[in-house]
Amino acid sequence: MKKEDTVKLISAEGFEFVIDKNAAMVSQTIRNMLTSPGGFAETEHREVTFPEISTTILEKICQYFYWSLQYARLGVQIVQIALSAL
Repeated sequence: MKKEDTVKLISAEGFEFVIDKNAAMVSQTIRNMLTSPGGFAETEHREVTFPEISTTILEKICQYFYWSLQYARLGVQIVQIALSAL
């Protein structure tokens, strides 16, 4: 996988998750951060830091991105989970 096809997500503790850009784009928030005009650091470096999200939670989020991407390709409707429910 080429470097430009990946995104680095950084947890509050500084742990770095390097994931497929398509998986990261499952999140509308991350998509907006990475594609917005204006030369933001996230866009230029393909890195997003989450100072309020622990490594354990960010790992689960990354797993969800891949799960969502896998089932979206199969045409299965994905159930949206509100974070407040967790």
